[in-house]
Amino acid sequence: MNAVVDALRTAGRIALVSHRDPDPDTIGSSLALGLALERMGKQVSWHCADPVPEAIRFLAAADRVTQAPPPRDVDLIVCLDFGEPERAKFALPAGPRIADIDHHATNTAFGDANFVDVTSAATGEMVGRVIDALGVSWTPDMATAALIAIMTDTGSFQFPNTDPRALERAAMLRGAGADLQSITYNVFRNKRFEALKLWGFAFSRLVRESDGLLVWTWIENDDLAHAGALEEDLSGLVEQIARSKGMRVALLFSGTTGPVKVSCRTSASAPSVDAAALMAAFGGGGHVRAAGALIPGSDHAAIRERVLTAAREALDRARQPA
Repeated sequence: MNAVVDALRTAGRIALVSHRDPDPDTIGSSLALGLALERMGKQVSWHCADPVPEAIRFLAAADRVTQAPPPRDVDLIVCLDFGEPERAKFALPAGPRIADIDHHATNTAFGDANFVDVTSAATGEMVGRVIDALGVSWTPDMATAALIAIMTDTGSFQFPNTDPRALERAAMLRGAGADLQSITYNVFRNKRFEALKLWGFAFSRLVRESDGLLVWTWIENDDLAHAGALEEDLSGLVEQIARSKGMRVALLFSGTTGPVKVSCRTSASAPSVDAAALMAAFGGGGHVRAAGALIPGSDHAAIRERVLTAAREALDRARQPA
């Protein structure tokens, strides 16, 4: 962390980069850190190749996130919540130093300075430590951005990754004025009608096998058009699939054109499967209980079967006596 803090202190112009298909952790972390850096007098820009999801556009400075890559003349590029440069989707310019703040076990330490803590529940929790180390006082806008990162990556403190650090940081952020009601309403209580229609298509195809241990479904190419939905409306769907009683592996297959996006969730209950290891076999990664992959190919049915076969085999291995 000290190397990243030093890089932030010495840089005058800083570009903050969130990963493709952004979630609240990457955006919230970026906004919280950027607002803190502006309080230090730094010149800050925010970058994400894909649009900020509608549900989190209420965050302060969210409207300043551009889909353009960082300019070449910045002093420092800070990547948040991803462990390899390809996750940015656009090419990072050569020349500026790179700092990386991330909590994924698959992180490749691609930065010149890397703050990677795989035990952290959220990058937003790590950014909180960075802001404290910089000595910047918290504002309600900063606190709200950091809290939305922690809340979503812990499933509102329901996931096994919820540890004392996450809870203590959340309490501190609430004390600093984080707007819990806005987070709750926009992220957890206010789903777009089109998203609900889209989810209905996925639920109607839901498959359960391996004695209920494996649950999966998929989105057809024309589902988004029929529902009038957006790609971002898929956010949160795999967590609902993972609610199936007895589930140990939950899979959602999507991707209307080009590669197939696979979202994976697993349970800590035996027989337990490592989601990151399962997705790594297909070029993806993530966490033990939440991971994903982007698999190239036009034969979506064949890709699904490859992933399902791997999931079945992983469950079979997990059921073997030690």
